[in-house]
Amino acid sequence: MRLALLSLGLLLGLATPNASTEPLTITSSSLSRFALLTNVTTFGPFKWRGGIELASANQKFGGLSGLIMTDECTSLRAVSDAGRWLTATVTYSGHAPTDLGKASIVPILDDKGKPPQSKRFGDAEAVAEGPDGKTIVGFESRTRVGAYDLAGKGMTARFQNLNPPKDIVRGRRNGELESLGYFRSGALKGHYVAVAETNLDAQGNTRAWVWSGKRSFAFSIRQLETYNITDIALLPDGGILVLQRSYSASTFPGMAVSRFPASAIAPGKTVIPETLLEARMPFYAIDNMEGIAVCQRNGELRVNILSDNNFNTQQQRTLLLQFAYTP
Repeated sequence: MRLALLSLGLLLGLATPNASTEPLTITSSSLSRFALLTNVTTFGPFKWRGGIELASANQKFGGLSGLIMTDECTSLRAVSDAGRWLTATVTYSGHAPTDLGKASIVPILDDKGKPPQSKRFGDAEAVAEGPDGKTIVGFESRTRVGAYDLAGKGMTARFQNLNPPKDIVRGRRNGELESLGYFRSGALKGHYVAVAETNLDAQGNTRAWVWSGKRSFAFSIRQLETYNITDIALLPDGGILVLQRSYSASTFPGMAVSRFPASAIAPGKTVIPETLLEARMPFYAIDNMEGIAVCQRNGELRVNILSDNNFNTQQQRTLLLQFAYTP
């Protein structure tokens, strides 16, 4: 058990009254195993590198729904469904992540430079690296997608509308938009992609959209059993990892990771991902897994998976899991 005093953050000098950072005291507990009943450390193409359980007495910490990891997997940037940024530095012991440090928590600002008016306006569910050093964020309850110039303006960066396809807002109020990405190469270079959670087509597949400027088209992703898609991560080789979550009255909570090639995306097409990993409580160290991100560390491609505790610290946990991934 470690105590990590999380400082005011990397961009403290840029903070304003509308984007004030707060220090956090976080308790970091290392997770020695992913499979809780065996010593197995390899799961298909994934090799367990370690994990951390995070907790804080600060009531603003939690609800983490989207994740970016950069700089040899040491820089963490997450969004909260309460409309906040969390930035931190991840420290390691050998292969395993152990602590967070140099962190900040700060409101995500709107286009007028104001914090969210309510949970409905601040429900950030997805985050990804966009073009020109910008960070893109997807909001669910009041559905919209915007870019933030964090590299240039720090935490004072304002929402810049990316004009996603209007069909995104036509699903269930709490399930229209869950995942985002930006293509840097391939046939879809320069395009954004967004994936719903419970907005389904007539065949029960998850709706998704690709757009750039005024050009857009829809496609679908085949669901896995009782799972819903909670995030995606675009891989350097053109593949797309899909994080899925299962909650039902008759089964334990589950997590699955699947993959499909970006080349499979086409207007009106249903993509069928390959399932790479499936895990359920209480046999695996998982919770309500909502964010996935990839990064490079020590020559390995690492997959990071983050859970959303829904601000329910009595029943749920904030977990950060990390695996080495060999495609």
